[in-house]
Amino acid sequence: MQQKIICHLIAGFLGSGKTHLIQQLVSYKPVNERWVILVNEVGQQDYPMEQLKAHHVAVKTVLGGCLCCTAGMPFRVALNDMIKQHRPDRIFIEPAGAGHLDNIKTLLQGQFYQPIIRIAATQCLLNNKHLNDPSFAEHENYLQLIEQADALLVYAGEAVIKAKEVSKRYTKPLTVLQGNRQDAHLLIDSY
Repeated sequence: MQQKIICHLIAGFLGSGKTHLIQQLVSYKPVNERWVILVNEVGQQDYPMEQLKAHHVAVKTVLGGCLCCTAGMPFRVALNDMIKQHRPDRIFIEPAGAGHLDNIKTLLQGQFYQPIIRIAATQCLLNNKHLNDPSFAEHENYLQLIEQADALLVYAGEAVIKAKEVSKRYTKPLTVLQGNRQDAHLLIDSY
């Protein structure tokens, strides 16, 4: 029997650093694993396609709205294509900044995907800009992302104190990222 594909949902508001984090994880990808990245938005940073090809990582972008709402069918088609074409060991899904994690998790745990996908703890990446700006920190969609995530992430630095407060308020585990191989160990090797 083939092992299930491990699926990592990396959420966060636009500009939180999701693309940067996934690129960092790719740089520590085990040579023997096949990875794919499914992106729901074109953010402030693009994926370096040539570098990803060198690491044997495929990327597909789904445009047209939230993965689980208006882009539901294009998301399923893209995911199915990625699974069929690349037979990945891991899938990284980078939903739109206001993506509804519960809806995506429900889809991935449904009767079609449940036999082939195992969802890792969903992560919400926090950053200093968002934590200190009330237009983000008090925004309903931002708070929903935090509530619906299984765990929170923040890079070491000035945002850690605020992130710890959010972690405590929402009773979510918080991982302080260092921007090195240890981050990959914490997020990838444990699954």
